[in-house]
Amino acid sequence: MQGILRLTATAALGGLALLGCSDDGGSSDDETDDVEVKSCAASPGGDKPVAQGTIANGTSKASGYTFQVKFLDPAGNEVSQATNGVGRVEPGATATWTTQGATSAKGQLTCKVENVTRTALP
Repeated sequence: MQGILRLTATAALGGLALLGCSDDGGSSDDETDDVEVKSCAASPGGDKPVAQGTIANGTSKASGYTFQVKFLDPAGNEVSQATNGVGRVEPGATATWTTQGATSAKGQLTCKVENVTRTALP
């Protein structure tokens, strides 16, 4: 009986692992690779920082994207963040995006893209 329970649990976990590998809107590692930061800067006066970049949709389906941008100081500390999205990027196409941080920041910054979600669209 124990062998049957182990086999059932293993099969169930294997099925969940396969669900996580979806390319049709599920989360996967390559979604983050779709989003690239081209510029990241604070204004000299200390206003809210701005990041700009591109999204390259390498899938076979039109997709919508949401993601977060974290603005980091030279020590790697988060000084601001933003949530952004692009409603539709056609298959094989590239779209541009611009986002502004939620709080003011000064000095040299780098940007990090996180929590990318790609959703296949009809």
